Amino acid sequence: MNSILEIKNLSIDLVDGRKTYPVVNDINLSIKKKQRYGIVGESGSGKSLTSLAIMNLLADSLKITRGSIVLDGKHELTKMKKKELRKVRGHDISMIFQEPMTALDPLYPIEHQILEVLRFHFTFSKKQMRDMAVEMLKKVGISRPEQIMKNYPHQLSGGMRQRVMIAMALICSPKLLIADEPTTALDVTIQAQILDLMNELTEDFDTSILMITHDLGVIVEMCERVAVMYAGEIVEETTVAKLFSNPAHPYTSGLLRSVQSLGNRTQSLYSIPGTVPTPKQQTAGCRFASRCPHVMPVCNSSPPFLEIGNDHSTKCWLYAKEGVVNA
Repeated sequence: MNSILEIKNLSIDLVDGRKTYPVVNDINLSIKKKQRYGIVGESGSGKSLTSLAIMNLLADSLKITRGSIVLDGKHELTKMKKKELRKVRGHDISMIFQEPMTALDPLYPIEHQILEVLRFHFTFSKKQMRDMAVEMLKKVGISRPEQIMKNYPHQLSGGMRQRVMIAMALICSPKLLIADEPTTALDVTIQAQILDLMNELTEDFDTSILMITHDLGVIVEMCERVAVMYAGEIVEETTVAKLFSNPAHPYTSGLLRSVQSLGNRTQSLYSIPGTVPTPKQQTAGCRFASRCPHVMPVCNSSPPFLEIGNDHSTKCWLYAKEGVVNA
């Protein structure tokens, strides 16, 4: 199975005046065709920045300083010109943003915004494009699509707006769909519907998914493979099944323990002590050391990314003797 996205040694710095601070450090991941891949971690871990780097939508203060992002084995996204990137965005790679109310333009009706995507990438007639838009809105579970096309974003519920965003993202049948916290602003019932919908549609369109989330429940529901991010680094990478049955990194164990303590009336809710360090607070050693229950003197230096078993890697000194450096 070939890779649809290859990220190698990706590093992103924050430029603050004359100083620079690392915010994403040496990210490596590979997403296969039709694969559902998740990146999970707390707010501030660098998940969304990684997804924005793929789309080349980083703010001016953020710079890619190292690494490559290759789409479908032929598009080196970090080196493409803006005009070339516009042809790739929306067509080969699409993104669903966290809050559809800010992603949709309040000044235009839904029809105008969906057709704009098609106009940019194809030369269909207006009737053909309108028929395609109506059909796609039906596929994402919107009844009365002809009426919804006339509405403005503020006239729709949060769940409806998110379905419109999914329709816009999939209408060109992209090879990769990036979903950045797509259900955060929705209630639990609508969340489940949206996740089921994304699973169904990506099967229909042979689309790979990169799911960005802080919710381990979403990872279980959506993904086959997962990378755990902390303070701008991937600290563990494996299949979803292995992550939940045998978490390796202390941070991953803490995340799982906090979820498992939910709803348990016999014990208090667990939380990992401390907070994620900001880019200006990061030290040369292990970035989780100040919060880790297993901290050792060697943690003052940065641990290598180690392969600790079949298809399972982690960035932790606890496995230095048994692991093999994952180049």
